[in-house]
Amino acid sequence: MRRIAAILAGVVVLAVVAIVYLAQNPGPYDKPGSKPLTIQGQAAVLVGPKTATRKVVIYTHGAGETAARAFGNQQMAPIFRTLLEAGYAVAADDAHGDRWGDPTSYGDYARLVEKLQGLGLTDIYVIARSMGAFNGLQLLQTVGVKAWAGIVPACNLKSIYDLGRFAPSIRAVYGPKLGEALRAGSPVRIDYRRGLPMRFWSSPGDSVVPKALNTDLCARDARKRGAKVTVTTTGGDHGDNSNYDPAGVLKLFESAG
Repeated sequence: MRRIAAILAGVVVLAVVAIVYLAQNPGPYDKPGSKPLTIQGQAAVLVGPKTATRKVVIYTHGAGETAARAFGNQQMAPIFRTLLEAGYAVAADDAHGDRWGDPTSYGDYARLVEKLQGLGLTDIYVIARSMGAFNGLQLLQTVGVKAWAGIVPACNLKSIYDLGRFAPSIRAVYGPKLGEALRAGSPVRIDYRRGLPMRFWSSPGDSVVPKALNTDLCARDARKRGAKVTVTTTGGDHGDNSNYDPAGVLKLFESAG
């Protein structure tokens, strides 16, 4: 009887170890289609491809967007569709709306990453659009991002504030810490992983996020710090269709493996 009890106890221990291991090392994500999530009170959306995958693209949204609205955007939809067909999952988070890279919105994306990793989505890629570039760049500090795509990316807070259009929104977020935020985020400076594939799409005619003070400045800094940077000069203003390049985004991500 003692021997049987010992054997049963050993089986239980092995079962517990297996459960803990599987919880800490989940298999590839294998649920195709859209899945709504709520993470720390924020709405998020995860869309899985038809095949099991560990690859997930986190979309950090622009001003006025939500996670759900992002997937209905006519300019982003072809990019998301191309990535899904290539076997990437795509995720987005409300991130408290228009927060201009403040700690609250960064915390939302950090928790989204934790949730995705817990689902087996461990290979992280980023698409940052306009305002979303503040959070998209911040993720490079703490997450092993494999490749980073910036679509008309804003990375110089003062340049956006000085234009006036979004100044009230930025003031509302930062309040008495506005001066500190402008100094810290103008431009965003981080330690880039050496060899990190990055690509920026931006137009000299952009009247919302000036290319020279955002893309050109931040791309130069990233290149100086070791990232592998490509700048694609587009045409028209901020919302021009030339900024949206499904094949180019996929090529960038595939280059990272």
